[in-house]
Amino acid sequence: MRRIGTFVSTGAVLLAALTACGGGAPRSPAGPVAAATIAPLADLVARVAGDGWRVVTLVPPGTSPHVFEPTARQVREFAPARLVVSVGAGYDAWVSGLAAACGSRAERLDLGEAVGVRLEAKDSHEHGAAGHVHGGVGEDPHWWLDPAWARRSVPAIAMTLSTLDPAGARGYAERAATVDEALGVLDAEIEALLRPVRGEGILTAHNAWVYFAARYGLRTVGAVEPIPGREPSPRDVAALLETARREGIRTLFTEPQFPPGAARVVAGEAGLEIALVDPIGGVPGRSGYAELMRENARVFRDGLRPR
Repeated sequence: MRRIGTFVSTGAVLLAALTACGGGAPRSPAGPVAAATIAPLADLVARVAGDGWRVVTLVPPGTSPHVFEPTARQVREFAPARLVVSVGAGYDAWVSGLAAACGSRAERLDLGEAVGVRLEAKDSHEHGAAGHVHGGVGEDPHWWLDPAWARRSVPAIAMTLSTLDPAGARGYAERAATVDEALGVLDAEIEALLRPVRGEGILTAHNAWVYFAARYGLRTVGAVEPIPGREPSPRDVAALLETARREGIRTLFTEPQFPPGAARVVAGEAGLEIALVDPIGGVPGRSGYAELMRENARVFRDGLRPR
């Protein structure tokens, strides 16, 4: 079965890499570079790494990793990286082709593998080489949207940095402990914020919220684009409208990385309000991991609580 175009094409990666890398990875004049595929991971890496590292994000704000194609400038930022951190679980498998095309010798840290995310490939919805299907947490790669899973990633980040820079190991361990504690506080804060709406169903633009919903007692009941990049069919829209009526849905939660057209159609026909949640962030007000998660929690609470 043909794969939907939800990941960067190999040709685009090779062309951008060959153009920008010039056959080899240049050295960074500003100290070691760590590259993370998305902003939430970049923030976690930066907090553990400290000021001695420069951390860059590959996927820019507002861009879906499902259809991301790197520009020459983004490849140049990636090229000198000593460490490349990815979500894993097939979500950003394109980073392997980018690294190979650049001749990168960077250490690779697949955080999905490190934290124990395992996907069950049940249909043709794929990101790269791994299945990306949704329903339970074992079918969703967006593990970082649960702070408890994000906490699991912190020791792996610290250990990898220590391997690359043994002299800085103590600092990495100390900062990792601080980050771990802060994530625990964040988790408790979000749990308290969402406690009044536990058990509510959420209708979203994209099936990115399975981990978040499972953590905080919400139910994922449907998505406008169950396969990112493919517009819903009239049958899909009809099913969503029926779900919205049956579940008493009042709000459709959409995302800045996805075209708004289909979401507006569903919301208009079902009489739903639209609220914006963001799995990736990297913009003012949602630049850091904690900011992003707090803002998402507030939006879900406000969209779900009775009016």
